[in-house]
Amino acid sequence: MAKLTIKEIAKMAGVSPTAVSFVINNREGVSEETRKRVKEVIERTNFQPSLNSRRLLLNKSFNISIVIRKTSSPFDDLFYLEIAKGLLEKSKEYGYNIVFTDIAMEDGKVVLPDIIKHEDTDGIVFFQDTEEIILNEVNKLNIPYVIADAHNMENGNNNGITTVNANYELSAYTAVCYLIENGHRDIAYISSSFVPNFYLATFEGYRKALEKAQVTIQPSWIQINAVNEESAYNCMKTILENKHKPTAVFCTTDTFAIGAMKCAKDMGFKIPEEISFIGIDDIFLSNYIEPKLSTIKIDKFRMGSLAMELIMDKIQGKKVNSVVVDSDHLVIRESVKCRNKGG
Repeated sequence: MAKLTIKEIAKMAGVSPTAVSFVINNREGVSEETRKRVKEVIERTNFQPSLNSRRLLLNKSFNISIVIRKTSSPFDDLFYLEIAKGLLEKSKEYGYNIVFTDIAMEDGKVVLPDIIKHEDTDGIVFFQDTEEIILNEVNKLNIPYVIADAHNMENGNNNGITTVNANYELSAYTAVCYLIENGHRDIAYISSSFVPNFYLATFEGYRKALEKAQVTIQPSWIQINAVNEESAYNCMKTILENKHKPTAVFCTTDTFAIGAMKCAKDMGFKIPEEISFIGIDDIFLSNYIEPKLSTIKIDKFRMGSLAMELIMDKIQGKKVNSVVVDSDHLVIRESVKCRNKGG
């Protein structure tokens, strides 16, 4: 049996193809009686509209582009992989395809991928901070976009830009307060200056927690050259070369914590008996390393899901506001020792 078309469904229901399209996409503009009649025909015939039919009727591509810089990949970073999974799962509810693509810079000029240049995408989700020059090129095409995990736009709606963010200052403050509550006062800090606003936010949370507890920051314990597990290992090595050793280390990502913990073990320190560790993210590896890592959970899957909801609202012309996900969810595992008397 040949596959039915929207036109044939419309003829069977005695309505226009546009009315059928409105019903399929759950849009306003048809009466309840018409909606009911069309749904009955769809159910009776087990009709599934083809993507091409929907594209022609609604003048949409039904593609959402996840755009990264050519020098990075979401598959290399467990944090962004989880955001991508949230986007992908939510996209199914809207009948949209997720397309991964990248943007390059050549001689100071933006090189847009074909899917954007030819406007074969209805919306774009950028991961992390995106340069203004890139956003300006996208604005020329009037393609709506959302930025997920934009550190330099944490207040949201910056110049009309819609973002889904975490409050990393709050995450850092929560993590360091937990260490202090467990009797730690000698607390080191490992982060990355590669993303300045992320570093500034997490350091401010770290500083505020120590200031509240009237603890002095030790400059030699501040390491900001971590970009991955290996460099975090080296940061930890620098900290442990000091005569005075910290009893705890706050790492601004779980990946940094994993690298730092490996270094401490290699140098003969017991975790958490001699040095405690806490991170931010709650990537899935945090629950499988030894000892299991205590951390601040950032719901990355939800960030992706929210980014998809926001981009769909923007495609439909709705007014949207930026969103900040919960950022103080403490996940207590095995990497922090209580040093309080009787604890």
